[in-house]
Amino acid sequence: MRQRMQLALQVMLVLVASLFGIVTNYATGADEAPWLLQVIQRASVPAIGVLVVAMVVGQVVVYRLENPAPPQVDWPRDRVPYPGLDAFAEDEAAVYFGREALAAELTRRLHTSPDRPTDRFLVLVGASGSGKSSLVRAGVMPRLREHRWTLIPAFTPGTNPLGAMAAAIAAAGGGQEPAGAVLRRLRQGPTALRAELTRLRGGRFRRVLLVVDQFEEVVTLAGDRERAQFLDALRLCVEQDPSVRVLATLRVDFLARLLTTGHAELCQHPVTVGALGRGQFAQVVESPAALVDLSFAPGVVDAIVDDAGTDDALPLLAYLLQELYFASGPGGTVTEELYRALGGVAGALARQADHTVSEIDHADGIAFVLRVLLRFVTVQGQEVARKRVPLSELTDRERRVVDAFIDARLLMSDAAGDGTPGQEEPYAQVTHEALFRQWAPLRQEVESRVDQLRERAELERWAEDWERSGRSDDYLLTGERLSLAQRRLTALEESAIASEPVRVLVQSSQRRDLDFLRRVSDSIGQYALGSAETHPERAVLLSLAALGECTPTPSARRGLMAALAASHLRTRVDAHTDTVRHIAWSPDGRRLATASRDGSARVLDARSGQSLLVLPSDGAMVESVAWSPDSAYVATAGRERVVRIWDAASGESVRLLTGATDIVRQVAWSPDGRHVAASSKDRVVRVWEAVTGSLAQTLEGHRNDVWGVTWSPDSTHLASASHDQTARVWDLATGATDVVLEGHTDFVEGIAWSPDGLSIATGSGDHTARIWDARTGALRLLVRGHTDYVWNLAWSPDSRALASASSDHTVRLVSAQDAKILAVLRGHSDTVWGVTWSPSGTQLATSSTDGSAIVWDLRPRGAEVVAADGHRGPVNQASWSADEQRIATACDDATVRRWSASDGTPEGEPLRLDDRVWSVAWSPSHQDGRLALSTNDGLFRILDDTGAVLVEQRGEVVESCTWSPDGRRIATGGHDGIVRVRDADTGTELTALAGHQDWVGRIAWSPGGRLLASASDDRTCRLWDVAESRQLTVLRGHDNYVDDVAWSPDEQRIATASGDWTVAVWEVTTGRRTEVLKGHEGRVRCVAWSPDGRFIASGSDDRTVRVWSADTFEEVAVVGVHQDKVSSVAWSRDSTRLLTASFDGTARIWSADPDYDRLEAQARGRVFRTLDEDERRRHLLPLAGA
Repeated sequence: MRQRMQLALQVMLVLVASLFGIVTNYATGADEAPWLLQVIQRASVPAIGVLVVAMVVGQVVVYRLENPAPPQVDWPRDRVPYPGLDAFAEDEAAVYFGREALAAELTRRLHTSPDRPTDRFLVLVGASGSGKSSLVRAGVMPRLREHRWTLIPAFTPGTNPLGAMAAAIAAAGGGQEPAGAVLRRLRQGPTALRAELTRLRGGRFRRVLLVVDQFEEVVTLAGDRERAQFLDALRLCVEQDPSVRVLATLRVDFLARLLTTGHAELCQHPVTVGALGRGQFAQVVESPAALVDLSFAPGVVDAIVDDAGTDDALPLLAYLLQELYFASGPGGTVTEELYRALGGVAGALARQADHTVSEIDHADGIAFVLRVLLRFVTVQGQEVARKRVPLSELTDRERRVVDAFIDARLLMSDAAGDGTPGQEEPYAQVTHEALFRQWAPLRQEVESRVDQLRERAELERWAEDWERSGRSDDYLLTGERLSLAQRRLTALEESAIASEPVRVLVQSSQRRDLDFLRRVSDSIGQYALGSAETHPERAVLLSLAALGECTPTPSARRGLMAALAASHLRTRVDAHTDTVRHIAWSPDGRRLATASRDGSARVLDARSGQSLLVLPSDGAMVESVAWSPDSAYVATAGRERVVRIWDAASGESVRLLTGATDIVRQVAWSPDGRHVAASSKDRVVRVWEAVTGSLAQTLEGHRNDVWGVTWSPDSTHLASASHDQTARVWDLATGATDVVLEGHTDFVEGIAWSPDGLSIATGSGDHTARIWDARTGALRLLVRGHTDYVWNLAWSPDSRALASASSDHTVRLVSAQDAKILAVLRGHSDTVWGVTWSPSGTQLATSSTDGSAIVWDLRPRGAEVVAADGHRGPVNQASWSADEQRIATACDDATVRRWSASDGTPEGEPLRLDDRVWSVAWSPSHQDGRLALSTNDGLFRILDDTGAVLVEQRGEVVESCTWSPDGRRIATGGHDGIVRVRDADTGTELTALAGHQDWVGRIAWSPGGRLLASASDDRTCRLWDVAESRQLTVLRGHDNYVDDVAWSPDEQRIATASGDWTVAVWEVTTGRRTEVLKGHEGRVRCVAWSPDGRFIASGSDDRTVRVWSADTFEEVAVVGVHQDKVSSVAWSRDSTRLLTASFDGTARIWSADPDYDRLEAQARGRVFRTLDEDERRRHLLPLAGA
């Protein structure tokens, strides 16, 4: 209506002005005009006056329409005329003074119709305490309401700006529908806001004002998504609807941050709210007072104005004036004494805060009060701002403090909530941020904890995001983010300033993260178990990460044990700065020598990897090293075309061997120590006297570079390898070539003579190694497997195995008899050049382009206490001796071996038989040391301690044999399905127990020796009374073979192991199955009950050895992991150790109570790198710094 009236008046003024011009023309026209015009001329003079008055009145009316004055409202004499720290409200316009001119200017700007949409978005920018909110609420909004604008109640964005706006729109609609319904519509898209405002406008020509107070909260409290949704809605609304205006108040210190949100166009033309002048301050003091007859003694107003010079002048002044009013009352007089007593402008707020603290229960104290008030502070970047705190989050003790500060008008509360969806509960907040700055105790506390408050603000934003998502699991914290939140929350709790939403978020994330980390840990454990053989280093690293960064699950521990058992890494040396081209082990086994292209050779301690000596070569690349047989000297060769001899103790250069005309490729010392040989790029092999350095022999015949060179064990021959694709064997007595080894299809560089003198191995660019007869040159074995060049080779000291180094980053160990892979060593990150075997044959050392040398254990130790390693096939059973000082093993390699139980060393020669040995059992008698065994060809024997045969019988295959507890009888189970009991002295059959329908596997005597239990492939276990030769019970329930059986010490229960992946526990008297132990991931081949009755042990095709509680039947521990199926398990008498046999060719002794901390420490000593980002990402581990 107002807008149409304004338009009509403007049209009328144009018409009046036009008429005025016409009349003026007639008034000044010529006298000879016709009579009618003369009449008009005489009337035009008074018409001019009327039109002038009409134009003036019209202009005044238009001006008042465009610049409406505030409504005149009577102010009750008993109503407080000062708002205190709170901003002026719209209904306090009558007492709002000092900024009338700016209010009128803002009203005019809003009332005009700017062409650019962004000009319809006005941002008031000023310092905290400059009166922005009061200007809008009491200065602008009442003026616009008088002119029938549709005003949306002012709101602050908070953490959910769209929700806060929905609450304001719902309130503008008279509360006819809940704010939640409005919010749902607003969330449908940014154009929804225009529809909501159009619905509220009520008239086609009415204008709408949306007021956003404390606009900085969109960057201090709101999340990124909420901020973007809100600002997009505002921007599109002012762009699409010319009748909509947005007026926002913003602290100037947040303007820069707002300009970086992607909506900078909304703040292109801010209106600055500056400081009040002296006269304006006086008006703020005196004008409201006059409405309630409050007067000031002479000089008091001047004193107040003089003191109002701080940054927080307006809020402090308003608070002081309110306190002066309360002290004087309506009609009273403010004296200077009263003014000074209240502390003046700067001190009134601080005095009131101090007084409030003094009135609070002494037990709470200032420290507690400050911690409570810090709940109402947030820090964004470098700026401190206030925040709302739901009253429900406060304890009773905290609520007493808050209530006291509310009573003192330093805090304010909305007991009904602000109406924002999700924020309907009551909350409290600081009345004005001046409290942070003007009350010294709180200011100092904020300054000292600003970093902590900033961190808390970030956590609270995360908590808000989670709440707004409906507490979706997707918004919970994980990985490094959760770790960071946990650390921060711990610090906040210690300072007693943590907030409840943060606690709830972290606790919920921890609960979910534990589940997630448990799954990650299980997954990594499974991966490590499956990949330990092929990628042991990665398996160790991942297992350590699972145990250290996730949850220590049994799966992860199994993975670590498997990885340890397969991890050959012992020591890594990174002493060189470039490729380590060659490596050699000293014959005394104590040191290593390395040659590097960094221009040096080094002597290293073979155990620790510590560098003992540096042998420089004047910067020339060193290609090869070799030890003298007595380990006293080192020979080096390289790009400087000489061979140097060094004292291995002092590092002094002893002599130079000269004669080569090009790069010396490799050097080798004769086993008798008398000569040094070297190959060269000049296609010649040279031999020097080691003592004198004189050139003894020159061997020519290769047609290209000569690389490898090696001596025969008797020092009478040399073999050399060349890029002409051949190797040659030289007779040093004649200097002639005895044999040419041909067959490779690419260069040959690696060459090594076996210690037994019978074979020569070569390595080639054709990716193969070949083993040749050293005498005839015939090819004995072609070794494939590498996927890149094979550079160097080394024989084991017993000549039974060959190691090869390759550009495929691996070292492969194969049997020299059949090329069977014994191990693949992975750990270098680039080409492996050098390889050398330790004199003991238990370790290997390698060198690489990656600049490292690595020492490898060829019999790596895992979690076991003792490992007996030496069989060449699956070990089917292992047995303790009666005194538990020795163990015996039965193997598919047709041998029975005896070992020390303390260190796993062999005792005596193996007992060699003609076929697979199924079982072995030591007599329980400490005196006789008898050993019973059975083989796959039907042989059953009892031997004495010297190996002499006491009893021998042949017949059906006997798969198992076991001694009675008194040692007088032996029970056997065979493939004929019969259990036989024999006299242990004579072998005479005492009884035969028939009933099984398939092979009989393991059998077990009851501890009292009266009963037998037998396990069979017919899926049953049967109990027998031996004395009466009758079957007592058949235990049925397994779904596959029953492989083993064990008695509880009290003979009340039986445990069985089955191919159905379970262990079952049965009552002996009833035959009822009472428990099924599940957890193995493969056939369970063996089971044993601990002598103390507390535990059951089992071994499986999943390679694990597990211990279960015999009371709860829960898995207690994975005590060990073999590299292949576990075939037998036996307890020590004291129930602290377990002896196992495995298809991996070993028997091992394990602690029944593993020290996992020791295992993890052992594992950390086996790895020399960290997981890379790709490895961490693929296994769902948090990235570093994430």
